[in-house]
Amino acid sequence: MSASPWLARARALRDSNPIAVAVLVAVNLVPLFGVLFWGWDVATILIAYWLENGVIGLINIPKIILAARGTPVIGPVMAGFFALHYGGFWIGHGVFVFIIVGMATRGPFGFFLGFDPVGNVTRDPQVLVIALLLLISHGVSFLFNYLGRREYLNTSPMKQMFQPYGRLVILHVTILIGSFFVIGLGQPVALVALLVILKTGVDLLFHLREHARFAGAAPTIV
Repeated sequence: MSASPWLARARALRDSNPIAVAVLVAVNLVPLFGVLFWGWDVATILIAYWLENGVIGLINIPKIILAARGTPVIGPVMAGFFALHYGGFWIGHGVFVFIIVGMATRGPFGFFLGFDPVGNVTRDPQVLVIALLLLISHGVSFLFNYLGRREYLNTSPMKQMFQPYGRLVILHVTILIGSFFVIGLGQPVALVALLVILKTGVDLLFHLREHARFAGAAPTIV
């Protein structure tokens, strides 16, 4: 019985489009190279991951609409509700992110010295590059798996609406707590790199779990 989740993930790895898996891993390793060779710090990594959560929410909107096949009213209504609810959750997540960014860049009271999320994003082209790559990664998975493998036939608007939250909460807690420790220890490169590796592993596990849920499932009737 205990092996069944791993067997499901193995099947998902087999059934998920290999291009999508390869792009996910490759894109997640870009911040690791940034930390090891290009001087990226916790602030850059945190902002990039926060933007990624926004990308995930954005891509989930057409997923909800597609899952509501045959019911054109339900899809947009639930997608709109999701956009408001998830958007508020994402903004709340961003507050914590920029508290930590302020501490990392301006010291313990940095948050109170200048809370400027837009400025932090636009002044750092590295963050925008990572965000673009992450958008491509999730877009590839959407095209090859959700559309190409017609995964939307095996879910419902309600199930799809709640799908991103598990990943968001776990990564939110893991990365924020990890970042506090990393900043407290002076942001040693090894620990920043470990944080990136941890996030990559969690991301891959969530990807496999999501597609294990679709693999072998009977089409859902809305």
